[in-house]
Amino acid sequence: MTVVRGQFIVLEGTDGSGTTTQCRFLSEAIEQRGIRCLVTREPSKGPVGQLLRAALEKRLQRDGQAGSFDWATLALLFAADRADHVMIEIEPALAAGAWVISDRYTLSSLIYQSITAPEPEDARSWVTELNRHARAADLVIVLDVASEVAEARRAARGGEEELFERRELQTQLAIAYCEANRNSGATLEHIDGNAPTEQVAAAIWETVQKRFPDLSSV
Repeated sequence: MTVVRGQFIVLEGTDGSGTTTQCRFLSEAIEQRGIRCLVTREPSKGPVGQLLRAALEKRLQRDGQAGSFDWATLALLFAADRADHVMIEIEPALAAGAWVISDRYTLSSLIYQSITAPEPEDARSWVTELNRHARAADLVIVLDVASEVAEARRAARGGEEELFERRELQTQLAIAYCEANRNSGATLEHIDGNAPTEQVAAAIWETVQKRFPDLSSV
């Protein structure tokens, strides 16, 4: 029996935009149609991803002191983690017929690393080249959330502030995500993420069904 490859969907947005919650809702909706689904995220759970997670959570140590990486090192590490992520998790799942939903992917690198670089435009071109061979997603959904709404959600979530969760930076990130290429055809869609969770989930599901009409017949 021929195995039909799965589809690769990515959810993107600022910290507090709700991507993690919506990945879970979307996977449940797909699995209810009898389709196997892998929910994953970036940084991945691989060795490079674990290093990145330590950096984001400000757990890195240098000579016994708290330390971090500059924007360029982070860009290189994210690209390396992504290559490993695709090889170890994403491609095998797709080849086996499962659908893959990733909480963040290449767009996060393009936005976060370019904005935090001294020369954003030059950085964006370089980060784009670093990720040139990354497997393209079949659909990217960007959750557009106002920076103040995302900040309130992060506060309600609790925990220590992560590396990129400064208010001024998050405001810039929210604008960049909102302006992310709206001319990419069916592969990139924007959804208002300020709405209640169930309403956002319904909008995402509608978008996914339009992109993959065969889902309606499953």
